[in-house]
Amino acid sequence: MGTLWKTSIVWQTVVAIVIFFGTAALTIPFNNGQPVVLLKYIERLLPLLLVILMARPGKGTFPAVWAGLSLSLLWYLGVVAADPIWQNNRLFGPFSSPNVLASTLLVLLPAVLFGTIRFRALWPKTSFLIVLVCLASLAAILCTGSRNAYLAFSIVFFVLLLFACLGRDWLVVKGLVALLVLACLGLGIAAPQFISDRLHRDISQDGRVYLTQVAVQLIEEKPYIGIGLGRWGEVYHERFEAENPFHEKNIQSPHNIYLQVWNETGLVGLSGFLILILFQLKTFMASLIAFYRNHGPGLPWLIGFFLPILAIYLFGLFDYDFFNRHTMHLYWFYWGMVIYSREHYKKETSHP
Repeated sequence: MGTLWKTSIVWQTVVAIVIFFGTAALTIPFNNGQPVVLLKYIERLLPLLLVILMARPGKGTFPAVWAGLSLSLLWYLGVVAADPIWQNNRLFGPFSSPNVLASTLLVLLPAVLFGTIRFRALWPKTSFLIVLVCLASLAAILCTGSRNAYLAFSIVFFVLLLFACLGRDWLVVKGLVALLVLACLGLGIAAPQFISDRLHRDISQDGRVYLTQVAVQLIEEKPYIGIGLGRWGEVYHERFEAENPFHEKNIQSPHNIYLQVWNETGLVGLSGFLILILFQLKTFMASLIAFYRNHGPGLPWLIGFFLPILAIYLFGLFDYDFFNRHTMHLYWFYWGMVIYSREHYKKETSHP
């Protein structure tokens, strides 16, 4: 068993999680929310618990996690390649929708790409091969036609570029800029019309507009305690599905995790969610500042593990994959590794 559970940041995390789930639980007696949904979300804390209990100090942890995430990304690409289903010129693979495929790759890609940056000197051949895997993953994301994933990855990429500049790793900056140029050239040559059609699609023809209108109406009706945890799909089906101009069926979310939390648990539950997010941002920034103060410029794994969390929050602006099992497991795993990285660099006295 590791010693991470003894640190103060772990107990601060426990408090933030209790507030997050506790505020949602507070609303259940007043809005007929579903306790089983809350229990499902709590069950998905398991990866965080395993990191806290099992992670031990040692430089082999980071390469092992990078290898695991890289193999996961490669496995998903293999699954898609084995079953490359297309519909309406968008890549689904074996997933239920192109957005699910895009979010799955998006949550893995930043950490894997970061690992190639960190280990390029130690394992140059392996890093080069993983870069090719990253490029293939990016191509698959583009083929999904998910504008949400385009936006989220673009922001995450430029944040990584910014941190590379702050870390004064100019070789990485040049490499990322070269990668960006190559990607743009590849898009311009391989699929200019496809990308143009996706980016210039009339937003008024997007079903999310109607779902957002529904979410706003529900907020106006029950702003404080919401309609009930896990009941968004039920309320939509009973009251709004018939009037949907795009005739979308079995919709379970307004395609925005923040609106969904507000709708289902009101301002009470939303406040708990925002407290969790602000706690994570504060912890990350404080830990990064401490790293720069103690070690000087660099690219610590703090960044590599927080970038996917940022991607999840950005993707959540226009979709709801945060609440599926796969994404929540990775979300809590990444936060566990942010905690591990924080403690790892606190104990180090030399440059990583």
